[in-house]
Amino acid sequence: MNVTIKSNGTEMVISTLGAEPQSLKRDGIEYIWQGDKAFWFRRAPLLFPTIGATPDGKITAKGREYTMPNNGFARDVEWKLESAGDSSAAFILEDDEEIREKYYPFGFSIRVTYTVEEDGYRAKAEIHAKEDIWYTFGWHPAFSLDINGKGTELETYTVSFEQNERCDRKYAKDGVFVVEKDFLTGDSIDLSREETGKGAIILEGIRSREVTLTSSAGEHGVTAYMGDMPVLTIWTVEGKKAQFVCIEPMLSFGDKTRAPEIEKMAQSTMLPAGSTAVYENAFRIF
Repeated sequence: MNVTIKSNGTEMVISTLGAEPQSLKRDGIEYIWQGDKAFWFRRAPLLFPTIGATPDGKITAKGREYTMPNNGFARDVEWKLESAGDSSAAFILEDDEEIREKYYPFGFSIRVTYTVEEDGYRAKAEIHAKEDIWYTFGWHPAFSLDINGKGTELETYTVSFEQNERCDRKYAKDGVFVVEKDFLTGDSIDLSREETGKGAIILEGIRSREVTLTSSAGEHGVTAYMGDMPVLTIWTVEGKKAQFVCIEPMLSFGDKTRAPEIEKMAQSTMLPAGSTAVYENAFRIF
């Protein structure tokens, strides 16, 4: 089921499957990638409770082995529509028998609220632990390169940071990270198929809280507000000329060399029983 919310001429559509945004339109321009199966069928999934590959596509927890799809299971299950108004909608996912048996044996709930505004949308995730839980979380929105005209090349786009950064880059090769030292030294990255063809551009510990995607081919772009997220990932499909790029604030990103026990994964956050973690991010369009 899809839910539509609007504000001052901007319209957003969200699916109950994965609580995933499907569309973000303003002035006739579609900002969200529309999920062409020839390249990548998703549009803007959220990632929980793991991000990146796990050993053999599995985790262990509470003494048992569980299936764990790449980037977690939350994007592939139905969420409950908790509430919907003119400009805001809230979705909730709770553990149930199937989730606990197949994927993740912990008691939890996640409430995700999207609020559309004239200049984009805000996304808020509230993760509640019914018992001690281990997880990571991130947003994975794909933005259309065609916001600046159909067929606009990736090479016209730049990702700019609000301050100078000095970061290594990680990317996964056969599921294992390769590190490029000092990949980012300055306040911008000029995108290219050569670089994205290696894999996702994973930048850990960036200081900038605003990251902006712009193009020399036009006036339209997106600013991502990082909130409390320390990792930025920039990704498009490797080896294909897909007309999108993902700008992804996240808590962590792991590879298949990580410990299989979710409690021991360096990328996992532990949330004590009875606690709630809140992550708020915004994506502004222009």
